[in-house]
Amino acid sequence: MTVIRSSHLLKEIGVELAAGRIPGKKTINKFGEAPSGIQTTTTDIWGRADATPTQQVWLAPTAARIHTIASTSASDDTGGTGANSVIISYLPDWDTAEKEETVTGDLNAGIAMNNAAVMIHRMKVVPQSTSTTANVGTITATAATDGTITAVILPLDGQTEMAIYGIPSTQTAYIKRWRGSIDKAQGAAASCDFLLRVNPNPDVQTLTYLRKHDSSVQSTGNNGFETDFDDAPLKVVGPAIIKIQGVASAADTDGESSFDFTLENN
Repeated sequence: MTVIRSSHLLKEIGVELAAGRIPGKKTINKFGEAPSGIQTTTTDIWGRADATPTQQVWLAPTAARIHTIASTSASDDTGGTGANSVIISYLPDWDTAEKEETVTGDLNAGIAMNNAAVMIHRMKVVPQSTSTTANVGTITATAATDGTITAVILPLDGQTEMAIYGIPSTQTAYIKRWRGSIDKAQGAAASCDFLLRVNPNPDVQTLTYLRKHDSSVQSTGNNGFETDFDDAPLKVVGPAIIKIQGVASAADTDGESSFDFTLENN
């Protein structure tokens, strides 16, 4: 008789979920980095939170907007050494599941999406035959009318790094774990508080987030953490936005964070 261990069974279920072979459910790993960008005030973990800082707090567009996808480099064009095609994962409204749209052409000139979005939570480059790197310039998604930059791909990354995700009213997320870390101390020691936050009604307002969990690290000792909710996943009913923030003891602290969850149709 063949004995199937529970750990092996769980691994197989995870594979089936990741492969999309369980109807109505899928697993997602959402990760982000604030490159030398976590400040001493609340900072979202995403690519524009850098040492300048360019934009500490990510903002959703004020309404469903057409976004223009544009690069800062002329090399991000058809026949160039960078990118000419980007897949955008977005929510068209707060009652519709994620959709995808691909823009292709001269990204340096900017290409407008065909469809409006209330949320862009992922962009990914599709390398072309002449590419020698994923993307040469910074690629941004900028909303029409209000000019909000809602997603960014940093040079060479090839995809967004934003620990932020939007859930429509037709789905529910079950967060299984989240994690965060900062660089080991190379100069003065630093610490950082990581915060898991949820906006429970982004269809009504886009700025207020509730604190769901937190954890702290220090650069001279434990500079990373992982918290599991396997026995009792953290339930987040859509519409909602999940994001991770950090508050550091010293400005320009490099930090990374991510969360894993199962997304289930209601």
